[in-house]
Amino acid sequence: MGTIRKVQKDFCRLAKTIHSFSDGQAKIIDSEESSSDPSGEVDAKFTFEVDITPNGGPYLGGTFRFKIWVEDVSRWPQDPPVVRCLTNIYHPNIDQFDETDSSNICVNVLDLCTWTSHCDLETCIQAVLFLFYEPNFDDVLSLVCCSDENFQELVQESLRGGVVDGIPYQPNEGWMKRKLFKEKSDQENETAS
Repeated sequence: MGTIRKVQKDFCRLAKTIHSFSDGQAKIIDSEESSSDPSGEVDAKFTFEVDITPNGGPYLGGTFRFKIWVEDVSRWPQDPPVVRCLTNIYHPNIDQFDETDSSNICVNVLDLCTWTSHCDLETCIQAVLFLFYEPNFDDVLSLVCCSDENFQELVQESLRGGVVDGIPYQPNEGWMKRKLFKEKSDQENETAS
């Protein structure tokens, strides 16, 4: 049987290593524990949020927030965490229109049948990062993004805040900051020349 302490220990290890193993692409934003039992052992839930900012690939510079929670700490680490992308995104393996309280991302390691008790929160973050570099068009979850035709261009359009396949996207904050920084840097370089 797991306890909230097992999840807390795993989370503390994640907090210490997330920057190095993710090459600065993942950052913990917030965490919270909740329980309907004062002992913290029954119906306990552990939740945290992570920002992912890919250093390369089609999502370069975009920032995407994920909410990750261990629904039942008594089953940790036997059961995988629930992972939801909170940021509007054009991605074949992330369903932005899924409004349930279950995972809205599709990556094999987070499936109940694949996850093992040897996996941990770092495994979860690595799996999310993997999706940004290796979108899987053979196992799509999103009905909007289901083809690799013009994929890179459509991702860029969505990050800019454009309309893709009739769906409007909010400009991605991380991508916009990176774009403005690059433009300012280019102007300074031109002025210095």
